[in-house]
Amino acid sequence: MVKNKVTSQDLLQGVGAGLCLLDKDFRIQWVNKQQADWFGSPKDIQGKHCYNIFEHRPKVCPGCPTRRVFKTAKVEIGKRRIGYTQNGKQRYFQLTVSPIKDHTGNVLYALELVQDVTEQIKKERQNNRFIRQIKIMYQRLSLVNKKLHYNLDRLKGIVNKIMNSNLKFRRRYKRQKSSFLKIKKELESIFKINRTLTSGIDSKKIASLITHFTCELMHTEGCVLRLLDKEKQTLTITASYGVSKGFLKKQFPLKVKESVVGLAVTKKKPVVIENVDKDLRLKPKSKELLKEEGIKSVLCMPVVFQNNILGVISTYSKKPRHFLSDEIEVLNIFASQVAIALQESRYYENIHMNYFNTIHSLALALEARDIYTRGHTERVTRYALEIAHAFSLSPHELEILRYASQVHDIGKISIPDSILGKPGKLTPDERAIVELHPVKGEEVLEPLDFLKPALPVVRHHHERYDGTGYPDGLSKERIPLLARIIACADAFDAMTSERPYRRRKLTVQEALKEIKNNAGSQFDPRVSQVFIKIIRTQLPA
Repeated sequence: MVKNKVTSQDLLQGVGAGLCLLDKDFRIQWVNKQQADWFGSPKDIQGKHCYNIFEHRPKVCPGCPTRRVFKTAKVEIGKRRIGYTQNGKQRYFQLTVSPIKDHTGNVLYALELVQDVTEQIKKERQNNRFIRQIKIMYQRLSLVNKKLHYNLDRLKGIVNKIMNSNLKFRRRYKRQKSSFLKIKKELESIFKINRTLTSGIDSKKIASLITHFTCELMHTEGCVLRLLDKEKQTLTITASYGVSKGFLKKQFPLKVKESVVGLAVTKKKPVVIENVDKDLRLKPKSKELLKEEGIKSVLCMPVVFQNNILGVISTYSKKPRHFLSDEIEVLNIFASQVAIALQESRYYENIHMNYFNTIHSLALALEARDIYTRGHTERVTRYALEIAHAFSLSPHELEILRYASQVHDIGKISIPDSILGKPGKLTPDERAIVELHPVKGEEVLEPLDFLKPALPVVRHHHERYDGTGYPDGLSKERIPLLARIIACADAFDAMTSERPYRRRKLTVQEALKEIKNNAGSQFDPRVSQVFIKIIRTQLPA
């Protein structure tokens, strides 16, 4: 007996974005709780025109994506628009509109997925202001650089006149020249680093570049970037450069209050260790680890954003090193740029993950409306990842597979319940509608940049190894490996679950026999063999 049964209505009401169902006259037929919280209770806004309620307009909004949905019968994504909530506040919203069709393919309603992107727009505006400030800074520094070149040329002329009569001045000039060139090189490095860190690449690549650039900027041999876990008060390695794997393996998460690196966090100031052998702040184990790596001197710089510690950059020298105040200041300036880059990267990833989680929740809500498919997505994801681990796929590939598995059936949002839950055989027209769902899924996920590698997996998870699948009839190796893995996991779960079009579900042994018999026709033979072995090892003896 299932207790506290969750209905599809419950899940739709709990989605973290607004949902609104509109008819062809743009009248509101239904809204979920989030949409009602923004624009008014259902009894007050149902039956009224969406443009009156949401944007306070007398007629349909220019460029309305919902109007295009009724014309094209495809999923449409609108430009970000200004809306007015029931308390009169102005907010920005992003609309993704999907058609709701009858069995003949006619669009009866449009379902709007409404996301509040006000904070995202504010962040974008802040970024634009930051970019303008950087450009101004760059122009000013360029002027300083030109003046340095000018002064350097003047000094050359003076030295050429007196070099035969004043050896002392000539030596002084050489020192000045070396200093100017060093400053110029540091400025050029900072410009290069700043352009890279603000280029919108993902956080893992940014972390790796930070450690590399630190060594280049400070003329050191190694660097480790540790990020702070505020709750646990520990520092965990995120990226490294120039240090051995053995050194990293012995670097457990450092407790802030029990490590020298942690001093940079508690004091919010640089920590300098000029001589590892003589520094009394180092514990014996830490000292021994540094000596095994051949490290003589260490400089730890806190990474601070708006007075909040994000982590620590530790750079290592294998020669005894006295870090000058100017060098420490250069690393401090660089650390401030690092803090901005890390924070912006977190904002960027959070926005995309919130959007993905909304889509995933919607997929689970669609799944939950049918008792036959409830839990299907999570089971397919589990099976697919077990296969992928057996193939020793990379962590990046495993991440793509996990995302793709969780939303592989999102395209079924466009299929009427009457077809999805139909007992018995589908008509040719109904089957054609069902076979469109991988394409629809790709269209829904297309706006997410970080999901680009997963789009071919979602589109081709119903291709067959012999080329008779859909939507594109790909065969063998032309089908992405991750799509072949999901195809096997998907089919197994479908065979071992209750379905309205089948008298009974297959046993595990019967399903494995079907997969074995169809290896080479429906399924990739290698994937089938691995999957059968995995499932059989899990069966009771």
